[in-house]
Amino acid sequence: MVAFSIFASVTLTRAGTFITLSEGLEFISKLLKGFMIGFAIATGVSLLILPITSRGNVFHDIKEYVSSVEGVLQAQTSFAAGSAATGLFSGNGFLRRARTAMSTRDMQSEGDTDLQCKQKQLQAAMNKLNGLHSKLHADLFYSKDEIAWGKLSPEDLSTIASLFRSLLLPLAGMSMLPEILESIIKNEGPRDGEDGAESLNGTGENALKHSEIQKVVETHHARLVDAAELVKLGLVHFLLTLELISAKHLDKQKKPHQGGSPARDEEARGQNLHPLQSDFTSRFEQDLRSYYSRRKHLPRALASLEAFSASEKYTDQTEPGSGHTIPAGDPDVRQEFFLILYMSHLQDDMLNATLNLMKFANGKVADGTMKRSRLIFPRQVSIREWFSLRGEKDRVKGNLSASRQSSHVDPSNIHRESPLTGFPDPEHLPPANIWEKGSMVLRAISHVIKSDQSTFGFRVSAASFSVGILAYLRQTQDFFIRQRCIWAMIVIVIGMSPTSGQTMFGFVARIIATVISLVLSLIVWYIVEGKTAGVIVFLYIANVILYYPYVKIPQYFGPSVIAIVTFNVIIGYELQVAKLGVVAAEENGQPYYPIYLFGPYKLAAVAAGCAISFFWVIFPYPITAKSQLRKLLGRSLFVLARFYSAMHSTIELWLAGELGNIEDETSPAHHLQKSRHKIFKEEMMLLTGLRMHSHFSTFEPPIGGKFPKEIYDNIISEIQRILTSMSLMAHTTQNLDALSIESENSEHESDAPWMAQLAEIALKSADFNSHQITSLLCHLSAAITNAQPLPPYLSTPESFPLARQMQKIDDKLLNISHIEDPSFSAFVALEVLRSVVSFSLQDLLE
Repeated sequence: MVAFSIFASVTLTRAGTFITLSEGLEFISKLLKGFMIGFAIATGVSLLILPITSRGNVFHDIKEYVSSVEGVLQAQTSFAAGSAATGLFSGNGFLRRARTAMSTRDMQSEGDTDLQCKQKQLQAAMNKLNGLHSKLHADLFYSKDEIAWGKLSPEDLSTIASLFRSLLLPLAGMSMLPEILESIIKNEGPRDGEDGAESLNGTGENALKHSEIQKVVETHHARLVDAAELVKLGLVHFLLTLELISAKHLDKQKKPHQGGSPARDEEARGQNLHPLQSDFTSRFEQDLRSYYSRRKHLPRALASLEAFSASEKYTDQTEPGSGHTIPAGDPDVRQEFFLILYMSHLQDDMLNATLNLMKFANGKVADGTMKRSRLIFPRQVSIREWFSLRGEKDRVKGNLSASRQSSHVDPSNIHRESPLTGFPDPEHLPPANIWEKGSMVLRAISHVIKSDQSTFGFRVSAASFSVGILAYLRQTQDFFIRQRCIWAMIVIVIGMSPTSGQTMFGFVARIIATVISLVLSLIVWYIVEGKTAGVIVFLYIANVILYYPYVKIPQYFGPSVIAIVTFNVIIGYELQVAKLGVVAAEENGQPYYPIYLFGPYKLAAVAAGCAISFFWVIFPYPITAKSQLRKLLGRSLFVLARFYSAMHSTIELWLAGELGNIEDETSPAHHLQKSRHKIFKEEMMLLTGLRMHSHFSTFEPPIGGKFPKEIYDNIISEIQRILTSMSLMAHTTQNLDALSIESENSEHESDAPWMAQLAEIALKSADFNSHQITSLLCHLSAAITNAQPLPPYLSTPESFPLARQMQKIDDKLLNISHIEDPSFSAFVALEVLRSVVSFSLQDLLE
């Protein structure tokens, strides 16, 4: 689009200076050849001189991904150790203490401060991993279209990215532990009449309870250390098998580590297991079974841990002799029970994802893929998509069908949908005759013209014509050509932004970039006194400097392009004059300027172009980042509702035993996963746009009052947390069968009644079938999109809803003796995640 805009602007404004048609065609021919020579040189250098492929970037991303996973695990282990030292999980007693600490600075200890630092480190490590995951998918997109020499095909790389996602989700869920604790403290802190100070006394029952919970946390930390060590070893084996690292590279990493902490290595889990062992996979699976089998010892170690506090004790303490006066369901939820089992389930999920990565790598060795390199060509589908819009249309159609499915639109009304939006049309019945069907073309045209993109395009046209009009008037045509006003026009068409915040930011950034390029051009020219050979050498060095932000900071693409073009035009123009002479250089009607005048001329042109762009963004009415942020936020909440609907259907079919095998393309599991992935990608793109508009809103003046940026940022964070929780909920149900590797010697018959009772309770639960969360998100979306108040009496679901209902029916259903059943830990994980969604919805509602 940059090339198109420059070519069109130059040819259309110079057309009026040609007397004959042949002159004009010759000019267009020369300009076209100039473009083609530039493309050819760029292509040749890219392919022949130190070529960098997207595949190479993907392999680099994979190695960085493994390193980041290790960093996240280390941060999680450190946080777990800190929580064990400070009593983070010490039941409602700690929650009361933490709540009191929120209002009393004197009670903050050095341990709490250290724990906060570890929490920030954990969050930073997870953010880095999320960034790498996005970069991996971006590089993967282009790697599918490359002709390369290698071993792994594009399909293999896509499979690796999918397997990495199965590893990312449990890591993200484990990293949410501090946020979950904060939500519980905020929403389920001390009950009325309870004194936080009482729980801090080290005597009696509270002291005993604290010691029991301390044992629980230490057990959790020990299991986390074992799981982290196995994951690290498995991922190193994965890299070695796919030849992404060598044994020498492994030794270099091991030596400083062993030298730095020999005591820890001696005690570390898996010291007899090494990735270079020939039977590593079988031994890894043995250790994995051993890790899973140790779960049966947990009930004995955690004997005091139950889902609910005993109602009899509570009754006896408050009203002796009252018997069973408290109704079932009043006992407090012991959050540490759910959180410990939630973390344990995610650790199992993480280990299973690591094993799948190892099996994939071993499979590539077994089928001969890793024996030799071969030419790898783009897929036929990719080649066809280069020359057709069909692939894009199919994607749009798929998104629309997914939206219909996940929004529970009545199938009988699908035929009434608008072909323009994909949703039922409130203003038109389906076309019934030839005239109505043929006139759909007119509706399509008006739909395009009134779109936001068309409105912005009109503003760009008006802004560029504000300068371009000078080329069509007799009095100003000569001025336009001689003073190179085309520069200002080009700055407008390639640099205009759709919102005033972006334009204000771009105005400042482009001028700063042009000043930098001007200074560099003067340095490059005068440091060697204009000698051609020296100028070319320093031209290369300066381009390296200017291209650094272009490559490393993609969000500054616009200013980087302006700086690069300005610098090279200034130096190129001066070299051209030095070679051809002043007379030849002025034959096109443009006078010669020495570099100390030519550079400031470029700077003035860029400033004028940016100023004109800014005027047409705010005239006749401003398009602000704030308004775009609000509209985008409403759409994001609606897409989140669609994602929850698809996720809820997944869990519902799982409980009913109708989900099926995900590998079967006809199964509900396969179709639901496909729909969730599409909606998930759409939501991630919307979140990126939301953060961008929130950033640019800071550059807009607070006319009529300040923009509530902090509130919007908090909403965006809550949406991200809900999205992660929902993804984990669907992932938990689909990966449940894979977690049965340890149950070879277990009796599955004993698990069937528990699972059957859970399914019966859930599927008959009014709360589960009410779709309250979907409705609430749709209400929030409509309110923020249309700037209308929310309807009254909206409420959010309570925390741990199914667990409380199961306690009323049979309190033995949530006994920790069920811990060996993967379905039990999966249910606990789902309850924790559903509670996180409820807490986040409450914050959204507020």
